[in-house]
Amino acid sequence: MSTASPPRAAPRSDQRSVGPVLGWWAALLLLALALWWVLSDPRPAGLSSEAWPYAVAPPLVAVAGLTAIRRGLLRDRRWPVLLALGFAGSVAWTSSLAATNGALRATPVSPTTTPPLPRFLLERSTEWGVAPLWQTAVLCLTGALAVPLAAVAVRSLCGERAARELLPVLALAPFAVLGGTAQVAAWVLGAAALAAAALSSEPGRRGPRRLRVAILSGLLLGTASLFGFAAVLLGAGVVCVFFVRRRPLLNVAAAAGFLVPILAAASAGYDWTADLAAALADSGSTGYAERLAAAVVALLLLGGPALVASARSMRNTPGWPFLVAGSVGVLGAVVAGLLADRTSPAAWLPVLPWLLVGAVAPARPGGPSRPAGLALLGIGAASAYAVALLAR
Repeated sequence: MSTASPPRAAPRSDQRSVGPVLGWWAALLLLALALWWVLSDPRPAGLSSEAWPYAVAPPLVAVAGLTAIRRGLLRDRRWPVLLALGFAGSVAWTSSLAATNGALRATPVSPTTTPPLPRFLLERSTEWGVAPLWQTAVLCLTGALAVPLAAVAVRSLCGERAARELLPVLALAPFAVLGGTAQVAAWVLGAAALAAAALSSEPGRRGPRRLRVAILSGLLLGTASLFGFAAVLLGAGVVCVFFVRRRPLLNVAAAAGFLVPILAAASAGYDWTADLAAALADSGSTGYAERLAAAVVALLLLGGPALVASARSMRNTPGWPFLVAGSVGVLGAVVAGLLADRTSPAAWLPVLPWLLVGAVAPARPGGPSRPAGLALLGIGAASAYAVALLAR
């Protein structure tokens, strides 16, 4: 008879409390929806029957992804394979949502919140005869690249286990409903910038190579800013990454790289600061309270319950620089939306996903990362599905 003691059950502090997370998320969402409904005039529109038959695709994709996670089919995959699966899952989820909310039949661009460069590219593609279907397909494929890039950044700063747990959160995130918009280029380039910042500051990397990767981080961030105004606020995450790694000189290298695409665009006739000022022009048609309530509703729907789980675990995650980047970015974009009299969640896309990093944080500092849980992922997917149906 073996005298070995049986394995101990995981401490209660290591088990994610799903109930309080869902309770807080539902309460906040219902309160924000009530305020928005009272303050909105006219009332928000309801479901359009034109969503069918495309509306059947997102539930099928979500069920397939959640089933694979539940059965542990992704648990022992090699890291490159897992990144590829995360990309494929993001493509399927984003494309199905784009089909549901009508992005396959309309040019996904906003003249008031999208910088001139992506608008110019989309307008040229329309003139060349590229159908909206192919435009959206390219945008969905491009945006999905950000999922493995963000996982690489988290792996560098938080470890591989945290990155593995975060991949399904990002692949099935509610914000994928924005994947057919022009800001996906800023989301991808911003994710690449933060990944480059994390890799450049890793211990053991030699000085010259470290500087080159830091300059690349700045180049990517500057280019991302040309595709999405909010992406410039990801610079807060770059600075925090270098602060954590105690590499202050890399801030100078990244700043130098950032200026290159901005100055190059200016020399080509694109004045980024003038374009930003024009986007912030106040039209004054609605009140601040209505816009703020709409912003809170959008934030809770696009973040899902994982947003609340991330906020509750912020102090325990070594990925707090990414949370700072996301928080500063969303706050800045919301304030800009209040001033400019327009709430455009699509403009938040470059920064919104970084708010979910804490959803896989350990129960206590220094502990092992935890999965977000099927309940949080499933309800988050359902919120994205609801947005896709109602936002037509």
